[in-house]
Amino acid sequence: MKIIATKICPHTEVEIWHSLEVHLDEARRNKIGKCLQKKQQQRMIIGDILLRYALQQEFGSAPGLLRIGYGPYGKPWLYERPEVFFNISHAGEWVAVALGSREVGIDVEIQGPRFAKLADCLLSPSELRDFQSIQDQDTFLCRRWVMKESFVKMIGLGLGCPLTSVSFVMISHQDAFTVYEEQGYFCRVYELASSYPLAVSCADYRFPDQVTILPFERLLHWALVASPLV
Repeated sequence: MKIIATKICPHTEVEIWHSLEVHLDEARRNKIGKCLQKKQQQRMIIGDILLRYALQQEFGSAPGLLRIGYGPYGKPWLYERPEVFFNISHAGEWVAVALGSREVGIDVEIQGPRFAKLADCLLSPSELRDFQSIQDQDTFLCRRWVMKESFVKMIGLGLGCPLTSVSFVMISHQDAFTVYEEQGYFCRVYELASSYPLAVSCADYRFPDQVTILPFERLLHWALVASPLV
């Protein structure tokens, strides 16, 4: 498994975004264009570019146009490389991609007070009991959120799977285990940056020790100069 992330420079010139966007296929441009927030559009563009970079680094894939298909609940897959499983997440200025040989899900969030009201719709009964004795409840809730979001993204159900139906048991400070429909799954939580927990879920217990951080300027150089996308 490979987990790679980059932090978008907020001062990136408009011309650079236009140069990156033209290399997306029409379907992807249309999907991104439906987002009303410019920053969200930028995160989605970088998600595609970062995926191309990771595929080339891991498998030697040509960085040309990627055709991304979507399952009934929005889970993405690759037309040209159906044997490669991936997932993308972004929050704030961070974008992250997970690649694996089995289904994988990833989620990153900005820790904040908004999670304080989500305990009842996020935690299973056993998790709620643990929650009552936790001193740092904000951190606990945000970590559980990214864990469960990564899990439901992995199984391809998204919000079609109630988060309270998934119950994680911590097997270390960083790793957790759950059983869903009689199959076991693992989840690992990383600290991408201060107040940015990131979680990855997979059936394999083969997580990298750390997330690979790719400098944003290096990704842009690869995309626009070193390895043109066309």
